[in-house]
Order: sequence, then structure tokens, then C-alpha cells
Amino acid sequence: MHTSFHVRAGRVIGRDHMLRQANCQDSYAVVEQPDSLVAIVCDGSGSGRYSEFGSLLGAQYVAARAAEHLQANVAPDELPALLHRQIVTFLGDLRDLVQPIDPLAFVREHLLFTILGVAIKGGAGVIFSAGDGTVILDDEVNLIDQNNTPQYIAYHLLSAAELGDYTPASGFAVLPLASGWQRLAIASDGFEPELAAHLWGQVHPLGLQRKLNGWSNSQRRFRDDATVIAIEQLIDKAAHSDSVIESERNHEVSA
Repeated sequence: MHTSFHVRAGRVIGRDHMLRQANCQDSYAVVEQPDSLVAIVCDGSGSGRYSEFGSLLGAQYVAARAAEHLQANVAPDELPALLHRQIVTFLGDLRDLVQPIDPLAFVREHLLFTILGVAIKGGAGVIFSAGDGTVILDDEVNLIDQNNTPQYIAYHLLSAAELGDYTPASGFAVLPLASGWQRLAIASDGFEPELAAHLWGQVHPLGLQRKLNGWSNSQRRFRDDATVIAIEQLIDKAAHSDSVIESERNHEVSA
């Protein structure tokens, strides 16, 4: 049985951000390959004046590395620990390359963002997160709520004195993705969960983006920036039928 994916994504700037003329601080990236899929949503810190910078680079970097690892036959459940080390190193190298006047201010203003991702290869998959967001699995909506104190991965660049009593998470929070699911979405915390049932079946490539635009413009939804990636499994029934026939023929020969 061959499984492929129908993926749609979109983002809108939050109404509060519009009022203060702030940029959208959410970013996302999707990498589809013949036998794998990676989707990443990053949400920049609202207190960081330029956190869309880190959010954009983080989404691109994590998605690219995850796709490379899957193609190199790294198992999905091994990805989170590997990616966590790599993104921390990447952000540290970026800070050192820039050589900012005030390294602490640079991290706080540019590099604080959440990460919510999914990586799938074959029948195996994993969801991983650093910070808050929303995971929708079939008809179940799961909110990752960290009481407005997200576990930003760039906190690992700060010294103990700069962190004070705060201790960064040692790795991504991980949720194995069991087989049998049909629909999956990941979203930043600005997405409104009551809209989850309307994400699916977007035929046009911009269908989900248009829905988000409509909810924002006509219904005045989303106080915060909102980004969502919706994934639906598509099973090639013809390929599945051919596989069953071939299996039956092999059974008859061996008998």
C-alpha cells in the first residue's frame, strides 16, 4: 500500500499585531519527498521586536535538516534529539557570526521562537515541540499550553546568570505518531481550535490560506498571528490492490 499526503498551509497576521503595525512573527516550512514528509511551524516571541528573523530561519533550518536525515534513513523517533542539538548549535553559530554589540539583547530580540514539527517516513512518524502550539489528530485537538512561558530553544544560548532560576528543557517534547491516522494538523498558538473541523479537503493549493484570510477579514478572528499546516493521508488503492494480488500469487506458488 502506497501512502502519499495532501498538504495545505497558511498563515495570517494577528489583529493585535496589525494594530501596532508589527510584522507577522510566525513562519512555516514543508518538505515533501516521495517517501517522507516534514512540516514545521515556528512562532516568534511577542516580546522580541525582530523575532520573525529567528522564526523564519528556524523553520527553514529544522525542515531542511529533518528531510536530509529521513533521506539518510534516520528513523523518525531518532530525529528529535538529533535536531535539538543541531538547532542549538546553529543558533549559537549564527550569533557568533553576527558578533552583535549586545549578544544577550540579540538573542532576546531575534532568536526566541517556538518549534512545532512533524516528521513522517513510511508508516512511522513523530511530533516534536519546543514551546506552545496546537496539534490536531483526526478529531482530537491537543493544546500545548505553557502558561505564556514557552520553552524557547534559544534559551540554551544564555548563561546560568542570565537565566536566573529558569532551566531550559533538555530536548524536544515528543509524541510518537501511531499508524492509522487520517488527518493531522499543527498550528501556532494563535490558531483558534474551534475552527479545526474546517481545515480539511482544501482542493486549491491556496485553499487553506484563503480560509484563514476569510476568517481574519470577515469574522475578525485571530488576535495573535496564526499559522496552520493541514495534512491528510492519501492511500493509493490501486497500488494496494496490486500488492494484495501479488501476495496471494506468492502464497499460491509457495503452497
